[in-house]
Amino acid sequence: MNSQDASEPYTPPNGEQLKLLEEISAHLRGLSDADLYRFFTLTKWWVQCYASGYELDGPLFLVLDNCIIQDFKHRKTKADRALKALAYTTFCRFVKGWSDRPTYLAVTAVAIYEHLGRKPVSSPHAASSVLSELKTLLADTELSVTTIGFNNIQELQRLLHDVHEDANFLLQYVQEIDAANWQCDLKAPIGVRIPMSIACEAIPDNLPLKYFDPWYVKFVLESRIEQLIIEHSQQNPDAMPIGCGEMSIALSSLNEVSKKKLLKGLGDIDLLQVCDINRQYKQKIGYVLLGQTVDKGLAEVLRHRHTYHESVGMTGGSPNATEEISKMVNFMLSNPFAEQDARRAIIRPKMADFLHELATLCKSASIQ
Repeated sequence: MNSQDASEPYTPPNGEQLKLLEEISAHLRGLSDADLYRFFTLTKWWVQCYASGYELDGPLFLVLDNCIIQDFKHRKTKADRALKALAYTTFCRFVKGWSDRPTYLAVTAVAIYEHLGRKPVSSPHAASSVLSELKTLLADTELSVTTIGFNNIQELQRLLHDVHEDANFLLQYVQEIDAANWQCDLKAPIGVRIPMSIACEAIPDNLPLKYFDPWYVKFVLESRIEQLIIEHSQQNPDAMPIGCGEMSIALSSLNEVSKKKLLKGLGDIDLLQVCDINRQYKQKIGYVLLGQTVDKGLAEVLRHRHTYHESVGMTGGSPNATEEISKMVNFMLSNPFAEQDARRAIIRPKMADFLHELATLCKSASIQ
């Protein structure tokens, strides 16, 4: 558990940080070496995820996947859940003691819907009760819990019904996709047809959804169809299917149908549409919605969408061609991501210090 980057100078913890470390240490006693290693690895994962979100400007909202909520809900009866909840709580201590940015936990209507066992609520009182329950479950994180997408109980009740209707629609839609024949002859007059182009044509842009964003749903379903075309269209050796890569493969797994005829991955699509860093960077929204999940497929998709893009162009024949060329040259010689680099330089040593201390605590717990 070597965590300290040799390039980062070490800063000893201050008084408040020492108190937080002592609190963490008390929970590590009695854990096996295997559990200590897993605990450290999970906590490090969360800290690194936070550091990537810290690169953007504004308060950070840690948008919780339902799996994290379930870890806290069942931690008293399931050892594996308890270890995950402890790792996330420890990460929250890093946020509290080492970060200088306002940071909150956040839940969406979909996370609440899944927490309820995929059911809407029958009354405003029931909606209020589930929110109170969630805040109680997450109290040990010592971070404030806020909501994303609604401002009051009445809105939450309405959104839960919208999510339920979308869930039923998408279940049927995905079943129809899976039942369809996706074998295609990809031979084209020139070259080979790309499976993703066929998938794009197969899904309308205006799916009749009440809660979910049709663009993101289409984005996910296109990848599912692409993989089905690739799987079933291998018959022509002169026109073998060409896929779009790792992200498409990861996206295609976000909408499986369970044996109980439930569409898995509703929360994944929700976290993708809410926490798309690429979109947030373009829109300059002034705060950061950072997806929180340990699901490998969803984490891979979010990683691919954690990108920044800047560009400068020029118009052919423009009367301002000289000025445009000058701007383009200046852009090529500049660092358009200097602000992100500066924020990274702030959080990296704090992250290294915390992980160094955490590794020390784990080693001490191991030899007791």
